[in-house]
Amino acid sequence: MASIFNRIAISIGFKTVTIATSHKFTAKAMGTAASLHIDDSCDAVVAEKAWRNVISFLWKIEQTFSTFKIESEISKINSGNLNLLDASPSVIEVFDACTWLEHASDGAFRARRPDGSLDPAGFVKGWATQCASRLLTENNLKNWYLCVGGDIQTSGRQASGELWSVGVIDPQDQKLIRCTVDIPENWAIATSGNSARGQHIWGADENSVGETLRSFSVIGPDLMWADAFATAGFAKGKTGAEWVNKFSNYLALEIK
Repeated sequence: MASIFNRIAISIGFKTVTIATSHKFTAKAMGTAASLHIDDSCDAVVAEKAWRNVISFLWKIEQTFSTFKIESEISKINSGNLNLLDASPSVIEVFDACTWLEHASDGAFRARRPDGSLDPAGFVKGWATQCASRLLTENNLKNWYLCVGGDIQTSGRQASGELWSVGVIDPQDQKLIRCTVDIPENWAIATSGNSARGQHIWGADENSVGETLRSFSVIGPDLMWADAFATAGFAKGKTGAEWVNKFSNYLALEIK
């Protein structure tokens, strides 16, 4: 875990007016990189506490949902040691949303692998990141972005007054930025594809997933649904953008 603190201030008489404070943190969570950038005039203690709350929440969610941890609820359900109906409220919430999404996407989104085992990876990261971001709001932080594995929830603006800006990279060349997106205030962006994490998206037609696209991004007001729509849109292939754009305030961006 690392943090960087920068402060710019102007002294006027006996008073100090803080113009901007930047706090940056990084850690590993949910099997990927997590980072937080705060551009608020808060002190280091407040920023550090907010970050620890966020990362602790993400670690807890990972322990609950990871298919790579034998003690997770998902692994116990798949092994027959736990009935889905007896799972914790968060697991029920996630699978209720996954069931709706599967119907809404005509089966393009699925929370089951081809072998029938449960795997909500295409939904849970965006959901968890949005839930974690609420902890920042509860700490009265107003200008920040939280990124977990490329899924980004923003709040407010940068200290410069500009919108938060995100570069979308080429999945086949991590050094190449295909485009830059200015995120509207308090909105989110999520990107789905199989290049970074391997095969983790399964649609109704398994063989067609990713045939025409390298990656699929969605911008919208809620990261949970931006991530879910990006997963389903990628699985849909060439009809994904049209499907996503039917949802109010959500916009698809394809990398072919």
